[in-house]
Amino acid sequence: MTIKEVTCKSALSRCGFPGGGLAINPYVGCNHQCVYCYARFMKRFTGHKEEWGTFIDIRKNIAEVLTKQMKSSVWKGEQIYIGTVTDPYQSLESTYGLTRKILTILSGYDNLVNILTKSDAVLRDIDILKKMKRVNVNITVSTLDEEWKNHTEPHSPSIAQRLEAMKTLSREGISVIALVGPYWPVFTDSEALFHVFKEAGVEEVMSESLNVVGGNWTGVEIVLKEYYPHMYQSMRDIFFNKHSFSQFYNRARGDIERAAQKYDIPVTAYFGIGYAKKFGKQ
Repeated sequence: MTIKEVTCKSALSRCGFPGGGLAINPYVGCNHQCVYCYARFMKRFTGHKEEWGTFIDIRKNIAEVLTKQMKSSVWKGEQIYIGTVTDPYQSLESTYGLTRKILTILSGYDNLVNILTKSDAVLRDIDILKKMKRVNVNITVSTLDEEWKNHTEPHSPSIAQRLEAMKTLSREGISVIALVGPYWPVFTDSEALFHVFKEAGVEEVMSESLNVVGGNWTGVEIVLKEYYPHMYQSMRDIFFNKHSFSQFYNRARGDIERAAQKYDIPVTAYFGIGYAKKFGKQ
């Protein structure tokens, strides 16, 4: 892993998520090394020649830059996402504390803040989260199969750690959203996930299909061929055959709708087949 300290000119950027908003990314790159990571497109803008997942840039002055930018009224009322192309609680956060500094700054404003992470390390900052006016912690749990998680998200915290973090945050009165992304064939079980989400106090679920562009499929393909060769062709067909893709995600939409209604948890699904739909209580 190549680690380098860099400076940034801006802490805030426009977010490409549905509904827009602003993005803050304290790091470039991530040591979780998720094989399907869509953020590898960042290499087009950073000049890195290394393979995605083998480098991390520490944006060491981001807190100072953010402090200045937040004084401008232009950002007033804007929704903010922390960690759109990195995990703000990857292991280096324990050394650099950039995410904690960012949250401390944002706690003085009314903006809705959404934290996106796969790590239970977010629990370190409960003291700040409880002071924030509007904040959601979005934790990714796309499967309950630890073996599949270990192959596809090799250096990320365990599923058990994430679910326990959800429970702790909920008990502390902090809004928790579960991210089921990507929604996998075979390895994602809507019923089982919603069951544990309900137990963990999750308030909402967001789900999306796998994005296979830009080399995101390559790592998945390697995992399938090495550890699940019997599944390789059928899974490939789902993601690269339009009919199979629509068929699978239409079924998944039905599964997720039934689970949302059963457990009374609203869910929004972005399944790449033309639209998003929200199920469950509104």
